[in-house]
Amino acid sequence: MRFGKGVVVTSVAGLVLAVTLGLTLPAYWVYVMTAVIISTLIARSVGFVTIQAGLISLCQMSFAAIGGWVVSWLALALPGVAFPLLVMIGGLVALTIGGLLGFMTARIRGVELAVVTLGCAAGLDLVLRQGSFPGVSTGTPVVPAAPFDDPRWFFLFALLLLLILQAGVLVLTRTSLAAGWTTIKVSERAAAALGLRVPLMKAGAFAVGALFSGLAGGLLAAQYGLLTATAFSPVTSMGYLATAVLCGASFFGGALLAGIVSVLVPEILGRLGLPLDLGPALLALGAFDVLRRGNGGIAEQLSNRWQDRRFRAIERTSTPSANVGHTEQPPLSSVAILEVHNLTVTFGQNRVLDSVDFTVRDGEVHALLGPNGAGKSVLIDAVSGFLPRYEGTVSLEGTSFDGLRAFARARRGMRRTFQQSPSLEALTVDDFLRVSAGTAAPAHIESVRGFFGLPDGRIPLRLLDYGSRRVVEIAGALASRPRVVLLDEPASGLPDEESQSLAACIRAMPAAFNCSVLLVEHDIGFVTRAASRATALKEGRIISSGGVAEVLANPEVISSFTGTSTT
Repeated sequence: MRFGKGVVVTSVAGLVLAVTLGLTLPAYWVYVMTAVIISTLIARSVGFVTIQAGLISLCQMSFAAIGGWVVSWLALALPGVAFPLLVMIGGLVALTIGGLLGFMTARIRGVELAVVTLGCAAGLDLVLRQGSFPGVSTGTPVVPAAPFDDPRWFFLFALLLLLILQAGVLVLTRTSLAAGWTTIKVSERAAAALGLRVPLMKAGAFAVGALFSGLAGGLLAAQYGLLTATAFSPVTSMGYLATAVLCGASFFGGALLAGIVSVLVPEILGRLGLPLDLGPALLALGAFDVLRRGNGGIAEQLSNRWQDRRFRAIERTSTPSANVGHTEQPPLSSVAILEVHNLTVTFGQNRVLDSVDFTVRDGEVHALLGPNGAGKSVLIDAVSGFLPRYEGTVSLEGTSFDGLRAFARARRGMRRTFQQSPSLEALTVDDFLRVSAGTAAPAHIESVRGFFGLPDGRIPLRLLDYGSRRVVEIAGALASRPRVVLLDEPASGLPDEESQSLAACIRAMPAAFNCSVLLVEHDIGFVTRAASRATALKEGRIISSGGVAEVLANPEVISSFTGTSTT
């Protein structure tokens, strides 16, 4: 992992400044700086769950309450135990509960998830108000064992904890997990098509967020001495959510800014003699404005502007290998890779697919033709596992895929793209390939990159033109070494020159990557250039199957496209 010289220098300078201030400022300002660190941890928690993974959680302070309760109980039950150990235990308990909550709510999203998490926060708030925190009834405060009973040592411990966690985050961002969270935020269907276990990914986001909040709650237990339920109320969670969204807490800088704002805004209002309730209102208005503009928080907007300048002069289009169109085609195989038998899909009283039978052979590009409403996209959804309720059978290399969900089919060698590409704008080219490739070797990923002539891997997808994004999506499908790739209208919206280039790439894919392709496409010229065999659908039934030229010459196929009668 490499960082720019400027980033390293700035980070070291910031660390030296923070330590110097912590050791020299009056005790009150050391307390304030510690509060900023704790608030930064909570904001980072919101950044993971809500901003990065797109899960609207209104109970992040509840996890802080759990960590605070555990640390308070352990500190009173086991006096003299090292305080860092108590904080870590509190964080791990919060992580476990957060992971369970994430797994149990995996099928809930959007406003419904917000309501569920708000209900959890309200329930815990009621329990804490009735039962209180350990030590409150007897007036026994939490006092960390030496040397952390000294505010300056306590500050240094909190700072060190924040830096360790941020180092862990930097490692995490180099894995497919972080990119997977971003994919889930944009489209759970796209995540499943990449082989990601969406429920586990959601549980992981909740767990990591709960860990950060739980550690923050453990620190609060020592900073406050005696905890009260008011500090962890649902309203407090909403305030942190608004601040994190406003500042862009999916970035460390945004989380730090959110921590500063959370602490200093009440401080400033108090010194000005203004109501403290004005602070949450101002933050909520700022967050609303950020969401209305749709450009992310402050840190995210700054990052986007920096990326715009950084990659302005770098080539941002895909340039497929010059010899792609001249790749020698292997002889047509008789070995079946994908077999579909008697596939029938019914929505209510409407039979969309009626006893569809076809086979995709080893090493071929097989086109699926038909007018709008013929059932092509429904067939792709059924075969790839996004329509689990169908009649008939789907098998890959002789292994039945019936009953398998989409992510399981993707992991077993079936990948697909979508007619409408998901807007994974926050990911870089490298991020997308990494999350798509799964366990594929880096050398294979590089061969895919070279085959499609992908741009610099550090470039965000949002800076690529539409055609290059479609090419990157197909490259991602190939990166995992699939046995069959289902392409749903890959040339849609592309100009003629790019369409021809993509058709040549698709025709060469089987020979280059030992796979087969099922291609759905309306552009007949594209199909002619890319495919060797075809199957035509009309009103959910097969009307012709065979070589591309043979199928396109069929009068009934011509009639289905032109709307004219064959009689």
